[in-house]
Amino acid sequence: MVEQRQFERKLFDETFYFAVSVLDVIDTKVLNLVARGIDISEGGIGIKTDYPLEPGHVLRLQNSGLPKQVGVVRWSANNGSKVIYRVGVKFV
Repeated sequence: MVEQRQFERKLFDETFYFAVSVLDVIDTKVLNLVARGIDISEGGIGIKTDYPLEPGHVLRLQNSGLPKQVGVVRWSANNGSKVIYRVGVKFV
């Protein structure tokens, strides 16, 4: 398999909060959620969370230690029967 990443990933084992806007039946809700970092690069971050994020969701990252404060979900995968999602986020 050919590596497609532009930036080198480094381990990032830290818990942080993020906010995401989601459409409800009538209006938009802002959810404040928690994630655990897995890896990070100049271009993005890999996280685990219990909320089913979808590609295109915009996240407002609430941690001063992160290089960027906004990211877009590029992909999300469920971890088998567990309710944990592995998510790839691109910094914008």
